Order: sequence, then C-alpha cells, then structure tokens
Amino acid sequence: ARAAASGARAHVMTLTAASATSAVAPSAARRRTTASAASRRSGLHGASSSLSSATTTSSATTSSSSSRRGPGHRAPPRRRRWSEPRSTTTTTTRGGGGRASQQKRSAAADDDDAENADDDTRIILGELDDLFTLVAARRRGEMLFAEEMSKPDAEIDFVRAAMYVAMHRRPDESRVEDAVEELDELAAELEKLLPPKEERFPLRTLKAISRYMFETLGFEGNQEEFYDPRNSCLDEVLARRKGIPITLSLVYMELARRVGVPMVGVNLPAHFMIRPVVEDMEVLVDCFKGGELVFVEDVEDMLKTYYTMGESEKLTIDRSFFNDNEVKPRSFFTRVLTNLKQIYFNEDMYEEALLIIAYQNHCSPDERVRLFNRRDGGICLFLMNRMEEAIEELSGYLEETSEKFGEAATADDGGKVEAMITAAKEVLQRAAVKRSVEEAIGKKTEDAAGADDDDEKDDDEKDDDEKDD
Repeated sequence: ARAAASGARAHVMTLTAASATSAVAPSAARRRTTASAASRRSGLHGASSSLSSATTTSSATTSSSSSRRGPGHRAPPRRRRWSEPRSTTTTTTRGGGGRASQQKRSAAADDDDAENADDDTRIILGELDDLFTLVAARRRGEMLFAEEMSKPDAEIDFVRAAMYVAMHRRPDESRVEDAVEELDELAAELEKLLPPKEERFPLRTLKAISRYMFETLGFEGNQEEFYDPRNSCLDEVLARRKGIPITLSLVYMELARRVGVPMVGVNLPAHFMIRPVVEDMEVLVDCFKGGELVFVEDVEDMLKTYYTMGESEKLTIDRSFFNDNEVKPRSFFTRVLTNLKQIYFNEDMYEEALLIIAYQNHCSPDERVRLFNRRDGGICLFLMNRMEEAIEELSGYLEETSEKFGEAATADDGGKVEAMITAAKEVLQRAAVKRSVEEAIGKKTEDAAGADDDDEKDDDEKDDDEKDD
C-alpha cells in the first residue's frame, strides 16, 4: 500500500504539478452586503498581499530534481513528512530461548510492523486526498472558463471569464463575485461624477472615465514588472491597481459599459487599445498611458518605434477596424492567455504554461490557433520529460496541419518539431534499455539474497537442534 500510494502521488504531481504545488486558500465566509468601495478595495489589497507570499505556483522540469518557485510559493498542506521513518522492533536472535521463544518475538514484531504499516497507509491516503482536492480546485477555473466560452459572443461575461483565468493562480471561486461587485461599486461612484445622461457627450465622458480610473483610483501601467503574471489576472489588477494594456483596458471597458459607453478592443501589434462604439468618432484609448485619448496618426507614430523604422519610412494603419463594432471575446482572451503562456515559457515554468494552453483550447478563434496550441502543448510535455505524451501531441500537430492546410503550412517549424519527436523516441529507447538492465541486475541480486537467507536459516535450525540435544 505504501509503494502504491507513493506511486499514485507521484503520478498526480506529474500530471497536475501546477495544481498540486499550489495551496488553496480556505474559502472564508464572504460578505455579500453592499460594502463601500473603499472597504472592498482594502479587502482585495489584503488578499493580494497574502497571495504574493502564498500562491505563486512552482514549476519543475522532470529532467532535473530541482524545482523553480515563483515568489510566495506555498507547499500543499502536509500531515507528516513522507520520509519520516517508522519505528521497528524486529531483531535477529541467535539462540537464547530456543525455537518457541524466537517465534513469539517474531510474531510480536510482525504485529508492530502491521500496525505501523496501517498508520503509514492512512497518512499517505490522507495526503492523496489533499492532492486531489487541490487538483479539483485548479481544474475548476478551467472548466468554468470553458463553460463561459461555449456561449455566443454577445453573452460572454468578460469579467467572469477573466476571473476564471485568474483561478489558475488562486483557485478561490468566491473572488469572482468580489471582482464583479467591486466593478459595480466603482461604476456607481463614477456615475455620480457624470452629468445627467441626456447632457453627456462621448468625448467628455471618456475624459471623465480616464480621470476617475487613473487619477482618482490610481490605476497605472506596470512598466517596472511588465512580465509579472499578476498583471494578467483581473483580481490582482483590481487589488494592486497595476496591469498591462489588455487588463487595464478590460477594467476601463467595464466601467464605461456600466455608464452607457460601449467599447471594443483594438488588437494592435505589440499594444492593445480600446475605442468607443460611437459613429464618426475615430479615437482610441491607451490605458497603459493613463487613459490617454489618441488618434490613429498618433498610434502609427508609436508603432514605428516598435518596428525600429526610420523617420523617412511611413507606417499606415488600415482604418477599416472602425467599421467593426463586434465584441470578440475569443480573440481577447487568446491574447491574455498568450501573454501568460509566454511569461511561463520564458521562466521555464512549463507546467504552468501547459495549464494555460489547456485554457487556450477553449477559446481558439480559429483552427490554426488551435493547432499552434497543440504544438506548444507538445513542446511543454517534451520539456517536462513526458515523452510519450509529447510524441503524441507533436505528431498529431504535424498530421492535422498537413491534412487541413497542406504540407507547406509546417514549413517554418516542421523540421524542429520532427527533431523533437526523434529526440523523444531516443529518450524512451534509452529508458527501456536501462529498465531492462536494472531488472536483470535486481533479479540476480534477489536470487543471491534468497540463497543467503536459506543458508542462515539452516544454520539457525542446526544450532537449535544441537541445543535441544
């Protein structure tokens, strides 16, 4: 039972390491009364502080026994160390009391061993219960996200979907309602600062929203720690008042929608912006720069710096996006999740990246993106030394891509993927040879040990017979 439970525990931690290495904060009773916005923010700030010291999950590449821990890692709850030795009373006695006395001592030792084994089994099974609870909690966020993404675009709740993504770091479902309530309360405060609806002008309203969000509330772009995964989690953006363009834009859009100004995202390269759905109003909001209102010409100048273009070179943006007023939640969350995946890849946190890829599978806006996600999942599995699964995913990616888009579709990455599949097969072959050698050596060692035990038993019986004579 001890060996089986240990094997099961290892299997759980391999398949769901991101889940098994993070702690689930107990869901305290949440107040659902209409608390003031300041009080709510205080609570979220406190939760964020505890999060920074408790919930950044670790990743471990199985090619090494070391593990990387993000800031504030907390191990799963443990009842007892796995390596804690158990007491034994078995001894080998030669002579002294004869065969009957030795049999009594042996029976007593067997009883002690059985009792200690039962204790160890109960402890191990208790640990497994804890691990499976953590796994279920982490998977809950992904399942809720999948459910939200299955709805028609117009019915998808951006705030809830963003909070389900945030559950990959802190699997506490009650925080979803906290975020919804805080945005409702902030919008109610904003409403009081605006003139009556019949007297509102779109441009003035946008300026008022920007002042309220970035000056009164203190939201800002996190330029110092742009690649901190907390910037992509809505609960922590609300708590810390810091984020990246796309999450700050989400907060802005939700406040604007609640006061009667619908907005949509503008998926610019290297920089996400939003714009109001107002006829003949070609203005964008840059939430990473304090809610600054900019025109297309300003954006063109900004993007030139990203592409290191010279002064004489001209970059022109196609203005046709001003005619597209549809909300595109799948594209929005694909970008959010791609940011997170890239962060975890860069930090060698492959288990976390694999979890994000699982989220991406539920919101892929088209077939090509879905296949790229499958390829990235195979790469994660390869880097985690899960070679059989890696071979399956990478081979599936090549086959599916060739079938649906032709062999030319894998021209850029096909060679590298093939090389990875070959390397994975070689690893599996070496492992098979190693197991065969170890099994052969182990069997030979067991046979030799068995022969020694038989010789010792014969000697003991001969000594007892001589003593009886």
